[in-house]
Amino acid sequence: KGQQWHRAAGDHGVNLYMQERPHACLNFLKLCKVKYYNYCLIYNVQRDFIIQTGDPMGSGSGGEFIFCQLYSDQARFFEAEKVPRIKHKNKGTVSMVNNGSDQHGSQFLM
Repeated sequence: KGQQWHRAAGDHGVNLYMQERPHACLNFLKLCKVKYYNYCLIYNVQRDFIIQTGDPMGSGSGGEFIFCQLYSDQARFFEAEKVPRIKHKNKGTVSMVNNGSDQHGSQFLM
């Protein structure tokens, strides 16, 4: 499902896989709704490949699941959804960043 992302540099469309990645999409959309990503830096740019953002600290070591705001650190991350496997074939496809333990917070790449 396509979503619009509004930035000072212009609007950008993103592709979300609501059926295949329900928790990741819910997390991303809720964080967008509460303006969590406002003022987050794009701290990792790999030309012609990806951009990475979603860490309010801008270092790549921060970020959290939307429900952390309700349930504290016990809900800081959520389990990675791996099946079915999704490939990035189109520009604008969003993936959550794995924290190294097969869990996701707020960081994403596209």
